[in-house]
Amino acid sequence: MHTGHRRVVRTAMEMARAADLVGAVLTFDRHPLAVLDPARQPRLLTPLAAKIALLAAIHPDELIVLPFSPALASQSAGEFCREVLADALHARVVIVGENFTFGAQGTGTPDTLRELGRELGFRALVVPLAAAGGKPISSTRIRRLLQEGALEEVREILGRPPSTHGTVAHGYRRGSSCLDTPTANLEVEAGTLFPGRGVYAARALVAGRWYRAAVNIGHNPTFHDLTEATARIHIEAHLLDFDGDIYGQEIRVDFLHKIRDEVRFADVTDLATQLRRDVAATRAAVDPAYTEVGLG
Repeated sequence: MHTGHRRVVRTAMEMARAADLVGAVLTFDRHPLAVLDPARQPRLLTPLAAKIALLAAIHPDELIVLPFSPALASQSAGEFCREVLADALHARVVIVGENFTFGAQGTGTPDTLRELGRELGFRALVVPLAAAGGKPISSTRIRRLLQEGALEEVREILGRPPSTHGTVAHGYRRGSSCLDTPTANLEVEAGTLFPGRGVYAARALVAGRWYRAAVNIGHNPTFHDLTEATARIHIEAHLLDFDGDIYGQEIRVDFLHKIRDEVRFADVTDLATQLRRDVAATRAAVDPAYTEVGLG
């Protein structure tokens, strides 16, 4: 859900209100590749719950989440327009992005939509691709930048900080027992995309309140005796100026700046020393005002 998507939705809402029509947003409940080719399904930039929240913030009159099933995937472009857009939704105007495809095997294009609209009684409007830094905005570009840790560029493209939601789970308790720092170990929804391995300055939303956080994403290479560490990516948020028990609670983390890459330290003492530097870097990088007001 990036600035290009929001431009399409806002254009639709403005046109609907000007024409006294119902402004509806239609989206799928999953990425199409989850059905068509699960092995190629990309990690999601915006899981469904987060997408719904972002769309709701634009205030559409209706938000329709269509289950993407094998039957739907097999519909031709004409069948989709007739059965879904015309018969079910009674569409008068359909607004899409310039790179929109639909129908079985993605054979439908904006030109196809215009032609079918003339037959079925609706008008198709195409919104040009949005750009940032002189390059078209795309989910593929965002995924690459996020893995590289280019958070400022990702934030410009998304129109908000990249974020993830997770449930606080019991970990190895290294934060409290070894490092003397409270740590929230996050379990995130399977298939969610988050930044590449490293340490990040972030803010965390906990029980309705924002806190600055130094977040580590990686394999915990310093603790090489734990074989599980080589197989799993861990997300550990060190919450600054926080004291409380939040096990089992869901928190949101907004990633603001990359501090450093993941490093394997000689021992826990060296790691603890670096962690204190990471916390200091987070305090310097994250304006306290960011924990009081939204960033988009």
